[in-house]
Amino acid sequence: MGEYLLEVCSGRAAWQVQPASPSQFEMSKVAEKIISSGWECTLKNRLCYTFSGPVNLTLFPSGKLLIKTADQQIADEIAQKHVETWLR
Repeated sequence: MGEYLLEVCSGRAAWQVQPASPSQFEMSKVAEKIISSGWECTLKNRLCYTFSGPVNLTLFPSGKLLIKTADQQIADEIAQKHVETWLR
């Protein structure tokens, strides 16, 4: 099981996932995995990629992922998928 820090953002409308051990990855390759999991890429630039789907996501070059939902269980499920599947 991958390790990560899941923090609620101000206003409790989103969650931030920070992988415990940062690793090198290509945002475009991670984006492909997120898209194949059912999200649509709505923005792509060097600062971030955004996705719309069951919930909106923002991927940053550090590997951090912003999950726009107030539901902690949904955020935790996506965080696990991010660390264990998308970043690998």
